[in-house]
Amino acid sequence: MHFKRRDLLKGTIASLLYSIVPARSSADQPDKLPKRVLGRTGLEVAVLGYGAMQVSDPAIIRHGLERGINYIDTADCYMGGRNEKVVGKAVTGIRDRVVIATKVHISSESRMRKSVDRSLKSLGVPSIDLVQLHNIRSRDEVVRKDVQIAMKKMQQEGKFRFTAVTTHSNQVEVLKAVMEDGFYDAVLVAVNFRSPDRLYDTIRQAAEAGVGIIAMKTQNGGYSDKDIPELTPHQAALRYVLHKPGIHVAVPGMLSKKMIAENIEATIRNADLADVFRLEHYQRELAGRSCSFCSSCIDQCRFGVGGLDVARTMMYLEGYRDKRLAMASGRDVFANIRLCADCKICTVSCSQNIDIKGAAQRMHHHLA
Repeated sequence: MHFKRRDLLKGTIASLLYSIVPARSSADQPDKLPKRVLGRTGLEVAVLGYGAMQVSDPAIIRHGLERGINYIDTADCYMGGRNEKVVGKAVTGIRDRVVIATKVHISSESRMRKSVDRSLKSLGVPSIDLVQLHNIRSRDEVVRKDVQIAMKKMQQEGKFRFTAVTTHSNQVEVLKAVMEDGFYDAVLVAVNFRSPDRLYDTIRQAAEAGVGIIAMKTQNGGYSDKDIPELTPHQAALRYVLHKPGIHVAVPGMLSKKMIAENIEATIRNADLADVFRLEHYQRELAGRSCSFCSSCIDQCRFGVGGLDVARTMMYLEGYRDKRLAMASGRDVFANIRLCADCKICTVSCSQNIDIKGAAQRMHHHLA
């Protein structure tokens, strides 16, 4: 996909410039983050949520909550199990004002139950608002009845209120399955300003059907552009996603008060023509190294190395600079990744011109 100015100005960006929430001065009045209803859950959430995945200081999360954020995304597997404890400390005394979403991997009912119980203990809460099946890749996983039965039992026991799935690959297929099957209440989807129109169209359709839509990876991996001050491309990228029909809340990672302030500003001020140029510039900086999660590379490798898995793992390593997270992300492809070193002809073609073989070799060098 080639990113051209006329593509940005066409449709979404052009309307974005005139329909974003009116600008406000955060210095003159309190933050008033726009709110949306998260599909059929009925939960009213600020459009800016908190991706807590890398945050080790509960005071930083608490600061975001005090500024109007009321949705937190975490998982039992983040930070070796410590991230939920950080979130638990951050919401102490204000639990009733915050929507907490965590995750569980598909497994046996007993293992899933243990995972959810561990999350409840780590978070220090009697019930979780949203429990999401982690990293769903296909319709078959969405409609698995044994998993749905296990989730329903735990939901009826009061362990959590609503069910959801998260997805990075085959996202259109997963969204359609959730929409048609009707069991899950929401989807956490990887989406950014480079995502294909068919993904955004499916998001809109799912939202219209009552599915709550949470957006992650909105700022395209955390890569910084030193030529653009104050990470302004990240703000423009966030505004782009939040303007798209069907998106209820975005959960970017925020490691400092400065990042929180930047993202709040991105949601409450007008977009401008400079956003177009920032995104163009950012796209050029990302060329050949950042995944758009289009899933076109899936099943292309004869050795079974998932191109999307490789690209996502390297985004965590090189963009987020989080080796532990990269290790967790890459575990599904480590078994075959060494084969890339001896492969003479790579059969994987990436729509974003990422050198999948080169990325796989770097992944093997840094993580194996």
